[in-house]
Amino acid sequence: MKTTRYAFARVAACAAISIGIGGASASAADQGAPRGPVAQATENAEKTTGQGEGVVRAVDADERRIMITHGPVSGPLEMSPMTMAFHVAPNVDLSSLSQGMKIKFTISRDAKGLYVIEDVRPEKP
Repeated sequence: MKTTRYAFARVAACAAISIGIGGASASAADQGAPRGPVAQATENAEKTTGQGEGVVRAVDADERRIMITHGPVSGPLEMSPMTMAFHVAPNVDLSSLSQGMKIKFTISRDAKGLYVIEDVRPEKP
């Protein structure tokens, strides 16, 4: 019984140390610390994307977010129809979007689990 408790305590201590180290590197990443090519390649490999169609409900250029009412999202990243605000990738031109515009979009879910609009195309009438 004593050996089991000791082994459990040792595993718990190792886990606590790992969490502390992981938390430190996560906060460094959040603070804009430079990341190497391996970390960037891992992040890109972990992205999952999907395709959708919807209507722009609001555009917040300052926060780089758009609110979209969309139908089902297809592809590896499946999502039910809903209205949701999404972060927008830096390469997307928000000045071309307006409220009520019908769009097609590509969305991804990054390594942190955040949804990001990677591409927006106005739907042709």
